[in-house]
Amino acid sequence: MHGRGLGILLTVSAALVGCDKTAPAAIDAGADASSDGGSVDAAVDAALDAAIDAPVIEVPDTDPPHILGVTPTGDAWLHEPVRFELDEKIVATSLTVTATVAGSPVSATASIVTGALDPDGHAIVVAIDPAARGVGALAITVTGSVTDLAGNVLTEALTTELSLAAWNVPPVDRGVAADSPSIAIAATGEVTAAWLVGVPGSRLVAVSRHERGAWVSLGTLRGTADASSASVALDALNRPVVAWIQGGQAQTERWDGNAWEWLASPGAGTTVALAAAPAADPVIAVVGSVVSVKKLVTDTWVQVGGDLAIAGTPVGEPALAATVGDRIAIAWVEDSGGSLRATAHRFATSWTAMTPLALGSATSRISIAARGPTVAIAWERWDRSYGVYAAIASGDATTTWTALGRPLDVDQPGDAVAPAIGLDVSGAPIVAWEELIEGTQRGAIARWDGSAWRVVGGRTWMTTESQPTRTMLALHEGQAPVVGWSTGGVVHIAHLNGPALGGPGMSARTSIAGCTVNPNTPPARVMLTGCFTLASAGKPVPHAGLVPYDVNAELWTDGTKKRRWIALPDGAAMTSAANGSWVGPAGTMMVKEFAIETTPGDSSTRKVVETRFWINDPTNGWMGITYRWRQDGLDADVLSDQAVTVAWPLANGGSYSHYYPSRTQCRSCHHSSFGPILGLRPEQLTRMFDYNGIIAEQLPTLSQLGIAPSTAGTPLPSPHDPRETPTNRVRSYMAANCAHCHNASYISIKDTRFTTPLAQTRLCEVIIPGDPVNSRLHQLVTTRPGMPALGTLIVDPLSADLISTWITQMTSCP
Repeated sequence: MHGRGLGILLTVSAALVGCDKTAPAAIDAGADASSDGGSVDAAVDAALDAAIDAPVIEVPDTDPPHILGVTPTGDAWLHEPVRFELDEKIVATSLTVTATVAGSPVSATASIVTGALDPDGHAIVVAIDPAARGVGALAITVTGSVTDLAGNVLTEALTTELSLAAWNVPPVDRGVAADSPSIAIAATGEVTAAWLVGVPGSRLVAVSRHERGAWVSLGTLRGTADASSASVALDALNRPVVAWIQGGQAQTERWDGNAWEWLASPGAGTTVALAAAPAADPVIAVVGSVVSVKKLVTDTWVQVGGDLAIAGTPVGEPALAATVGDRIAIAWVEDSGGSLRATAHRFATSWTAMTPLALGSATSRISIAARGPTVAIAWERWDRSYGVYAAIASGDATTTWTALGRPLDVDQPGDAVAPAIGLDVSGAPIVAWEELIEGTQRGAIARWDGSAWRVVGGRTWMTTESQPTRTMLALHEGQAPVVGWSTGGVVHIAHLNGPALGGPGMSARTSIAGCTVNPNTPPARVMLTGCFTLASAGKPVPHAGLVPYDVNAELWTDGTKKRRWIALPDGAAMTSAANGSWVGPAGTMMVKEFAIETTPGDSSTRKVVETRFWINDPTNGWMGITYRWRQDGLDADVLSDQAVTVAWPLANGGSYSHYYPSRTQCRSCHHSSFGPILGLRPEQLTRMFDYNGIIAEQLPTLSQLGIAPSTAGTPLPSPHDPRETPTNRVRSYMAANCAHCHNASYISIKDTRFTTPLAQTRLCEVIIPGDPVNSRLHQLVTTRPGMPALGTLIVDPLSADLISTWITQMTSCP
């Protein structure tokens, strides 16, 4: 038996040491038998009393404390507490922690923690600096004086090693998840989450906390009927407070450490949100006929300012944030006659309305964050595809939003959606979002550095074929991100370990050996080129030496989905031409794939229809070779120097006609005045890219691979960005779709390069300000044959809308 610092008391019978047996009998003098609980023999009674009165001998505790276990084990989150559990209460002085991640030191502290999670002071808890990031092995050693209360010294080593992946996603299961988890993080690193589980009509609220390396259920499922709109926050004592809607009323409860205690309803509504500033009690927003915001004071919800009016019909979940000084920010989406807008208010000493944000007419979700006098907001918006946008308002009196950089959109033709925003400890916005990239759902996260968005972490936090729910985001101590979502009825909560900022998407080029096309005698089938293998019919896999890339403003090819690759001779690099494009040496191949969705909008039906090579031949210069895929998707056949159109059947019984250009037509567009490589220009390549699950900046990656002659550029405005001026959107579109022909050195009747002043483009010759229908420019882009003259059979609805809007708003040109 181990001692516990107080010694062991041994009672020795007086009979064994020759004590007088008669003296103790006087203790019971005058007492009847019933006082002993029955008839007890006097001699026996005397012996019992003698034992009580016998001398006591204390045996010292000489056994040292022992380590019972360490949590977590195995895969871990860098910022969850690491606990060394001992078998008795301990005293520790001068504790020092040595911690390394992948061999590099990180700051950490150690202490004996008491409180709800450690009531007996039996554990030494190590906390890693919230600013630390890293992947690999986390090694921890604690040194110092550790004793029990008797002064016995711990002789066992306080050391452990954990494994840190880029994202730690510990499993949690409380039933079929029906929504994303609301997340709250204690300063000590414990994560609490609340979400809906069950099927429509009988949904309840699950609340769990991640502690000691595992998810722990906090009581039973909450609610008694069909619940909705679950949210969670921590009060000033780090106690979880949960809220949800049930029967048209907001319900709230608080966890006391052992059970849920009921709090009075803050009011009627259809949606609800909770938020809390650090070490402060939570605030709640209840959205019904009005928006009511209240703060928890002891056990009562107290109104904050007056109710906020709703002009239209509220749509979706509200967004709420709280920060120091009782500052609050709230936003919601409302529908006013089919037009959506984000309405936001901020509170310092009273409510102040922010300038509404136009969201278009398609579904849009928002998120809001606050830190001190700064408020940040993020939203999704549809404009031929979804993009994620963010803005900031600094200062308590500021009511207007300042847009933050370009859209957050890794794959611009795809949909970037469901943003969640936070403000880190420095006040910089951090946004997490979801994006469908070539049929796979990815999770990305980026930080605003004051001038541009920078990828955080790099590795995607989500890879799934299923449709995810909205993104949820919380920052531990204003730093390390924790992201939540659900897919297929399973809830996921991912903790970022590192790195802090993303690096290159690829570290080195693979040899291109085995992938080759002689444009003078091209292989009859694309599978003979060695540049592709087949994963399944219609889904080719590129050779490892093909380096992928994408552009900011793409060439319209009748709505086809594209993939692009660079193939340089081993050891070769590109150079910059005087016209701003990059030039590859002899042997360079540019490869582009064209695919359709046989059910438009369903990425699982994607099917490749064409693979095109643009090759720098040592003898004949740049030459184009086109392969037409077979209907069975098992191979593609080389085409001769003749343009053809092929109909591809669609699932709805219709068809899509794809235009395959001739080799001569390839050279017609890839003219040396702008190319001969069209898309490889800094303004087109300055963007993010998905390198098989690693989200990275494209130009630095191409530089890392020894391809890029430049590492920075000013990106073209996105034609999809509704925040850009109509002029910038149109000029960017024309730079991608027209400038390779219409420039000062080729077909110079127009010069549509982005850098050419409008007055010098000669576009005004074909524009009637305010009258798009009768403007020749609009007529050309909205008809076929028209412009572009080659490579397209279908009018691009984006260009038609952009040019119509641009001309309509003109009062003069230029």
